[in-house]
Amino acid sequence: MDLYRNHVLSRSDDGRQQVLCGEVLCETNCFGIETAAAEMDAVASQSRRCQDPVYHAILSWREEDNPTNEQIFECARYALKALNMSDHQYVFAIHRDTEHVHCHITVNRINPKTYRAASLYDDYFRLHKACRELEQKYGFTPDNGCCQKDENGNWIRKQEEFKSIPRKARQMEYHADKESLYSYAVDEARHTIGKILHSGEATWEALHTELIRLGLELKEKGEGLAVYSRHDDTVTPIKASTLHPDLTKRVLEPYLGKFTPSPVVENYFDENDNYLGSNYPQEYVYDVRAHKRDIGASSARREERADAREALKARYNAYRAGWTRPEMDCDEIRARFYHVSGQFAWRRAQVRAEIRDPLLRKLAYNVLALERRQAMIALKETLREERKAFYARPENRRMGYWQWVEQQALNNDAAAISCLRGRFYMQKKMQQENRLSENAIVCAVADDIRPYEIEGYQTQITRDGRIQYYQDGEVKLQDTGDRIEIADPYSQDGQHIAGAMVLAEVKSGERMYFAGEPQFVNKACSIVPWFNEGSEKPLPLTDRAQRQMAGYDTAPASPQKDEPEIAWESLRWLMEGAPKTPVQDDVRQQQKHDYVHDDNYSSRYRRH
Repeated sequence: MDLYRNHVLSRSDDGRQQVLCGEVLCETNCFGIETAAAEMDAVASQSRRCQDPVYHAILSWREEDNPTNEQIFECARYALKALNMSDHQYVFAIHRDTEHVHCHITVNRINPKTYRAASLYDDYFRLHKACRELEQKYGFTPDNGCCQKDENGNWIRKQEEFKSIPRKARQMEYHADKESLYSYAVDEARHTIGKILHSGEATWEALHTELIRLGLELKEKGEGLAVYSRHDDTVTPIKASTLHPDLTKRVLEPYLGKFTPSPVVENYFDENDNYLGSNYPQEYVYDVRAHKRDIGASSARREERADAREALKARYNAYRAGWTRPEMDCDEIRARFYHVSGQFAWRRAQVRAEIRDPLLRKLAYNVLALERRQAMIALKETLREERKAFYARPENRRMGYWQWVEQQALNNDAAAISCLRGRFYMQKKMQQENRLSENAIVCAVADDIRPYEIEGYQTQITRDGRIQYYQDGEVKLQDTGDRIEIADPYSQDGQHIAGAMVLAEVKSGERMYFAGEPQFVNKACSIVPWFNEGSEKPLPLTDRAQRQMAGYDTAPASPQKDEPEIAWESLRWLMEGAPKTPVQDDVRQQQKHDYVHDDNYSSRYRRH
């Protein structure tokens, strides 16, 4: 830390001081910011039992809150008091360089007077309780937390109505990017099952009918109930109580009677094996191959992408089965040993011919034997290093699955690019770290295409599956599947917007609208008529307001003067709200919010 950039702004009688370190405002109760680390180390060394004396926490405010510096420091001190560490050494640092104002709290767990470590038991609840109290005190926007007040005004733990996703299912979704049976059942069945259970007319028949419609089956397992996939016996079932807490024998049998198994489903076909119908409606199927990133994509594209991923894995398995480990040239190695051996054989013959004294000849033989052994050891060491370097080269090692997928993506393989995007989707890197611009053409979920040749642009594929289009060494366009981001949309009269439209034209067209600054949306809509004149098909915009701005649909005449203002408010929501909250076309959100920009969407899952 640059000592000359630290400016002490204020000092308090209790030893606190506020220091401006560059552009970061800090507060500490140590002798100074420069010596705080050394002071904490000196105190922490007095406690031998505490292995981790540093405690770090972050207080973060919502986007709409703008607390003052003094309020932030008061909140940080209140949080330390809640942790029983108000007398401990600390450093606070305020960061305002992100959307959410936040304060870093670093405190020494070792008490500087007693040298005892502060207990961290239940610190999570204590911090949440402190945050809720601070929200009430300063009028900050209430946020979610693990505590709430009961009817007597006491703080208690919030009891979650539904259990969180099981650990195994979470690991599967994170590492394999697969949608687990738990997530599928919760997203599709929890709401409808809850309506049946709370309707007052629930029966085992009604529950079975709804689960059959979703491709699920309720069976007995041990003493309880479990939910299975009807179409894949290899899928591990989930406890029925995790789908809905009331879906148990103990709760339902007193009201519905003894559990009755799921009825037999009969499918009817004609003489040509064409499906005619069934005695129970079957609309959805859980597909274990479906990736978590595919939620919201149309059933046809989900099926197509699943088949492409299976083919990609089959190609890798074929590569792995056919791969043979390369070996160094054995003949060349043998020749090098023969060369060293031949050299010393010639020198031994020379000694035999030139030295007549038997004792001197024997001494010379011993010297040659020692030198020969040293030469052989040196040659073996050289070969060991060469062999290590040989097998360290990438071309001489069998690639792991993701290394192989990256190589295929560099060869413009669409399935490999999609697979890389799915892998990094769970880590949120594409949304948080690698966004090129807020101005973009938003497409359907997981709407992946291979790199497209656009005149004047060079392409590059990153390790996380982003396709970048360069001009003069700078990234101008970036395709992440569901977004085509435009870095400089206003240069050259919107040339890069037109380039992004070329990419959008070859996508599925299930959803497409402009998102970003109002100026960008207006500019893009004005370019659409010109772009359509030279295109084989019009750009499939799905937002009604933007279609009118682009000249697709004629706005209905209305005598009301305030109609343009209403339309503008709707358009501003699309431009400002839509990029922050990705549209999810799942059943539960369709029932709660109207996020869909067009009614002609396919179902999430393929029909049976």
